Amino acid sequence: MSSESQQPTSQTITIASARRDGAAEVDAAVLIGNAARDTLGHLPFAAYREAAHKGCLLLARDGEEIVGYALYGLTRDHVRLAHLCVRPDYRGLGIGRRLVEHIVDERAGYPGIKASCRHSYGLGEMWVSLGFSQIGERLGRSDDGHILVIWWRDHGHLNLLSRQEELVLVRAAVDLNVVRALAGPQRQDTLDVQALLDDQIIDRLELIRTPALNAEIDTIESALRAQCTKSIRNMAAVRSSTAAAGEARAAIIAAIARASPGYPLTRQDEFDLRHVCDAIAAGLNVLITSDRRMIRTLGAACERLYGLRIMLPVDVITHLDELVRAEAYRPAGLLGTAWNSRLLGAGDAARAMHLVGDGEKPKAFQDLMESLARDQHERIGIVDAAGHLAAVYCAYACGDELLVPLARVAPVRLGETLARQTIFLLRQMARGNAVSTIRLVDSYASRSLRLAALEDGFQPVDGGLVAHSLNVCGTAEELSHRAILAARYAGLSEPPLLRSAMPSVAAAEIERVWWPAKVVDSALPSYLIPIKQVFSNDLLGVPETLDGRNDQLGLSREHVYYRSPRGPRPAAPSRLLWYMSAGGQTRLQSPGVIACSQLDAIVTGVPQELHSRFRHLGVWNEQQVIAAAHEGQVQALVFTNTEILPQPVGLRELRELSKRYREQATPQGPVRISAEYFSAIYRAGQSQS
Repeated sequence: MSSESQQPTSQTITIASARRDGAAEVDAAVLIGNAARDTLGHLPFAAYREAAHKGCLLLARDGEEIVGYALYGLTRDHVRLAHLCVRPDYRGLGIGRRLVEHIVDERAGYPGIKASCRHSYGLGEMWVSLGFSQIGERLGRSDDGHILVIWWRDHGHLNLLSRQEELVLVRAAVDLNVVRALAGPQRQDTLDVQALLDDQIIDRLELIRTPALNAEIDTIESALRAQCTKSIRNMAAVRSSTAAAGEARAAIIAAIARASPGYPLTRQDEFDLRHVCDAIAAGLNVLITSDRRMIRTLGAACERLYGLRIMLPVDVITHLDELVRAEAYRPAGLLGTAWNSRLLGAGDAARAMHLVGDGEKPKAFQDLMESLARDQHERIGIVDAAGHLAAVYCAYACGDELLVPLARVAPVRLGETLARQTIFLLRQMARGNAVSTIRLVDSYASRSLRLAALEDGFQPVDGGLVAHSLNVCGTAEELSHRAILAARYAGLSEPPLLRSAMPSVAAAEIERVWWPAKVVDSALPSYLIPIKQVFSNDLLGVPETLDGRNDQLGLSREHVYYRSPRGPRPAAPSRLLWYMSAGGQTRLQSPGVIACSQLDAIVTGVPQELHSRFRHLGVWNEQQVIAAAHEGQVQALVFTNTEILPQPVGLRELRELSKRYREQATPQGPVRISAEYFSAIYRAGQSQS
């Protein structure tokens, strides 16, 4: 700006999303962000590029010049604002407000926007002026123990959950390369590594030190050793089973023998191998390193054999939301194993003593187990391949409630998965018992179960956790009426009234936290989607086959379905009704609609990349995913909370309904259907007559 006459005004500023292929735009935003690094922290360039690709990088322009930006991400139930930045010479023109308002307009269907900011920056008045309110605080990662304030701007939709920090963390081991970059002199990868400590991801990423890291730091013969020790002192430490690490070592060496004969060949190879084996033995799913050779040598085998992803810091940051889901739930880890559930007998209490809660006396736990047995309440145990008891729970109907006096999960490798699965099983039991409320009253419920319950919509009440389970497929008014009756019966505060025509994201959240509720007069779309019978058995467990399927744990809570990206593409979130075809040469079951799911996300990409990203959710191998591709691209549909219809809606009945509602009966690809047609099919599938 060369003179006063050229001073910018608010009228000269335009707001628009960055172009997906706008490399120069991304570069300009990076420069602005880097100049404000003291208050913003550091995001790798790849994070800007990824945000632009997803339509989540918003730019403020004065003519062709970029003068500010907002970078955000989309979670299942809110917008996460990571950066809001305006060039110093353009501040005071309301650009930040316009960027926020543009996000509000573009993402109006989400319940709200969440941001976090250090209190010491003194920006509270700014957040308040932008329409945000404080909803919590937490400690940051720095040595000075700074306070992060969590800010929330509500979009005015019904909110059944308290807005709090995410309850599920990615727990990732780090190797010495990462620690050296944090502790030592500046290196090429230092900034990307330091981004792992950024305030914006503290609630989603927990860095872990393994015995291997401690051992390798101890070998350093310089002042760097003390610096590394200081850098890891706030990282949580884990123990690794020596036997489990040894088994992993042998399996990995065998798997890479052809490509890397004689491995490990060097001292560094030994440490690399120990890092991955300790991470595997500790039940971790991510190991962060800057060593690309380590990734090339060990990455594929570790992921294929144990689900451990060895990743660069920048890849962890750009795929963090996806990793959170992978950490929380890994049903593919249970498939093909001998995990099973069974009723526990009176003599099984001794086998469950390792499930005694923190602060609980063993005698009290034993008395609880025995009293439940005396009262003839079924106690269900989940056992692993070796027959060890990994989880136990007890639930029974009492009036219009499902009481849960016992809910424990052992700290095993798939403990988070078992916890989430157990919560969904409780919802299924509530539906089967025709009750509207689930009340978890176990004072010593396992931490993983409590976190899974909170994430699933349970609310803290009188020292326990309570959720509604509303078996209603109807309008917002009908669902509200049932929810109010359930709340009154349970002695809970009445929920706010639902409104018709609510946005799809808000409706999807209602259907999740009140599952199996369906609010049909909302903007949430419904689709009829075909699936071949052979794949239906793998994915949904229908039809049953002679060799069976390991579905005793209800493994269809979260999965991924691959399809060609050709033809109609469904939108997410939405509902899916699965139409199973006749099955080619086999006729194990007549064709028809067999199940209903919630579609959470849709991702299109290269088959090998999508298989790697979603292998924790799928039952297909890489070759099957490649076979589904078209012109090198495949589509992954991530769906949850699948319910098998008690009464499959056969082709004859489906054709009658399709004529009545003037809809399609036998789809060749995903077909959007009306709410009325969805309701008719779904209700027909619930009929036991």
